[in-house]
Amino acid sequence: MKQTAVEWLISELKLDSNSYLIEHIIKQAKAMEKEQIAKAWNDGDYVYFYSKQTGKEFDNGEEYYNEIYGNISKTKH
Repeated sequence: MKQTAVEWLISELKLDSNSYLIEHIIKQAKAMEKEQIAKAWNDGDYVYFYSKQTGKEFDNGEEYYNEIYGNISKTKH
């Protein structure tokens, strides 16, 4: 699984997510990033991609994001 820019930033800053505020900000940043990546995929001129892992075609940008970067609700910070 690839690492997103937000995940890289968290690891570089070595943010401790024990604080509710930090946890909330991290979740919000990951959700925003996911939306941007999915929108970019959906807005592409040639939207025909398939999963190299499963061979399944992606129906939309969110499916693409979830397979490539993982579902944000499942990722640990």
